[in-house]
Amino acid sequence: MKAVKREYNEFSRSIDKMSEGLDAIIELFNDIEEDKPIIQLDDRVLSDLEEAKEKYGEEFINKKMNNLIREALSWLAAEETDEEEE
Repeated sequence: MKAVKREYNEFSRSIDKMSEGLDAIIELFNDIEEDKPIIQLDDRVLSDLEEAKEKYGEEFINKKMNNLIREALSWLAAEETDEEEE
């Protein structure tokens, strides 16, 4: 294929931009981490949560769930206090 200097330069710039884009995609791919759920919720719980979000709003349900989980895990702090007293 024959090309004039201007066409050659346009092809060269296009190839450079494609190379930069490919480098960015490779970098993103290399930085990907597997998304592992913290808690495995069963289908019924997930369904109930979705229904609650629709009814009460996502922000409200997130706040309530965080409070419930914080309360459920409060025994961790109690164990630390018990160990310090011993």
